[in-house]
Amino acid sequence: MQVTGLGVSGLTAGQDYTAKTLGRTERELKKILERLSTGQRINRASDDAAGLGVSEQLRTQVRGFKMASQNVTDAQSALGIAEGTGNEVSSMVQRQRELAIQASSDTLTDTQRGSLDAEYQQLTQEIDRISGSSQFNSQPVASNKGLASGDAQIQVGPNAGDQVALPQNDMSSAALGTAGSSVGTRDNAVGAVSTLDAALNRLNTQRANIGAISNRFDSTQNNLGVAAVNTQAAESALRDQDMAQGVSELVRTQLLHQSGNKAFARFNEISQNHMKGLLQGLF
Repeated sequence: MQVTGLGVSGLTAGQDYTAKTLGRTERELKKILERLSTGQRINRASDDAAGLGVSEQLRTQVRGFKMASQNVTDAQSALGIAEGTGNEVSSMVQRQRELAIQASSDTLTDTQRGSLDAEYQQLTQEIDRISGSSQFNSQPVASNKGLASGDAQIQVGPNAGDQVALPQNDMSSAALGTAGSSVGTRDNAVGAVSTLDAALNRLNTQRANIGAISNRFDSTQNNLGVAAVNTQAAESALRDQDMAQGVSELVRTQLLHQSGNKAFARFNEISQNHMKGLLQGLF
């Protein structure tokens, strides 16, 4: 900028222009430093209104994927408890079948069958106890209530409607059909064998359903992990600062800022000298 021979108005205009340019450079420098310090290109809506809207939606999805993954983990834990209960119940029903087979033989007396029946009835009571007391987070998982009612829904995704129902489970003796059975007599023992076979089939069906939904949740968990990573990468591409570009802009803006400071200082010096010359001419 040519300043030699300018009057007071010219110097003032030059100072104003330099001051405005310096102010604009300072604002740009602050914005660049903010981006570099936070690592984000978008820190507020004014930085990129459209980009902020898209990135916030992606961020919402990412957080939804992570929480859904936790839901699936909890559901798998509940299913694990139900499967453990089914395994124990199966062992007890198998033992009851052994007792029924033993009591079906006429080599035993009714007195001896009574002893076998005492164990048989205790096993029935234990089946009802553990099926009723098996819980996850204070909710039943094996007694046709709570998480085992067939109405329990697991939120497996970030959006409304992303739900999977847990299977209905009831491992009580009444549901299995063994309640009231006995091996106290030969006829009762023979009938109990068929009853216990049917009970094992019902129990195995429930355990198979638990295994199937558990395997499904494994796939769901893997998918949620991949979706969260990919969505987060998309959000990062929109929102994160390119550090190499940011450093380059920082150096350029710092040079402009330094030049502006020097120019502003030079204008002040020229203005002071000009005023001194005017005063000397008056006196």
